[in-house]
Amino acid sequence: MAANTLKYLLLEHLSILRDGFHLGLKHMAIQHPDLILKGIEISDINADKPTLNQLIANNSFHFIWMNLDFPIPLHEKKHTPISLLSSLKNSYPEAHIIAITGNTKVYFLRKIFQKVNPHCILELVDCDQQTIVNALNVTLKKEVYYSPTIMKLLHNFLKTFDAMDQADYSILHELSLGTPVTALPEKVFLSHSTILSRRTKLKELFKVYGKSDTELIREVKMQGYV
Repeated sequence: MAANTLKYLLLEHLSILRDGFHLGLKHMAIQHPDLILKGIEISDINADKPTLNQLIANNSFHFIWMNLDFPIPLHEKKHTPISLLSSLKNSYPEAHIIAITGNTKVYFLRKIFQKVNPHCILELVDCDQQTIVNALNVTLKKEVYYSPTIMKLLHNFLKTFDAMDQADYSILHELSLGTPVTALPEKVFLSHSTILSRRTKLKELFKVYGKSDTELIREVKMQGYV
């Protein structure tokens, strides 16, 4: 049987996750002896040459693992993890993407799906060895895998899918940052009266009607929205 070669890109700055990834590759090699895995691994963009942009332009990848907290220098053309991952997806539309994210909230998860829509998303607190192995095995099958915490957040997102849009999430996000209601029109580009109306509906949705904005934010934080 001819060997099947898969090339991967690993962008991971946490040594414990790199070790877990390598153990996962060993597990894949045992389960699939006809598989040859070759990859480019980057743990520090400043220390690695050639530049990241050159790597993207001069290689092809079957699957990509990227930590969404990966530190990217400002001199890189794509200097945020999500913009970089979006660029990688555009360059390699057939590549299977595994995204690692820490302290995830529905607000951020929604952004990930809008910008990248990875095949696998793992919350950092879920990343034991079995979860990593599961994600890599799913990668071979070109299927979708979300770790337990991500599944819980997805449930919350779908539960309010018809009731909340981008403006609602933006209002909650800004309130969670401590932005005064009077300053919200400049942040979310809605009139003050529209914002007040939406805030009232959000308080009804999260069952804190008649209570303060602090109570609203406490509730949505508890449920993992922001």
